Amino acid sequence: MKKIRIIAVDDVEDILDIIEYNLTKEGMAVQVFSDATEALAEIFRNPPDVVISDRMMPVMDGLELCRRVKHNDFTRNIPVLMLTCKGTIRDRAEAMDAGAEDYVVKPVRMEELIRRIKLLLPHRGRQLTFGQ
Repeated sequence: MKKIRIIAVDDVEDILDIIEYNLTKEGMAVQVFSDATEALAEIFRNPPDVVISDRMMPVMDGLELCRRVKHNDFTRNIPVLMLTCKGTIRDRAEAMDAGAEDYVVKPVRMEELIRRIKLLLPHRGRQLTFGQ
């Protein structure tokens, strides 16, 4: 079986470090990016199983990243989980309108993030595994 592959995008390095550490410890293959345009290039080059994206980032924000993933025939089925400090109903609605499957407000417990990732995976219809 294939190891679960995650791309995480956030402009705060400490958050990326925490995500990478915890998801790797859980047995996932994780690539982190502080720039959404670089992440998008990698998503198109080698599609992951799930994308985790902050919403507010310079150059390209998480909503635009999500729209581009969802409007591409090659990547539209990749689940996008928005992980952000913006938590109003309007913020959530905008993310869902952009195509995000889930929306989590920071700070988040890693146990919750891992659970939400697992909930997104069955929709992929692939056999995936955590760890080896």
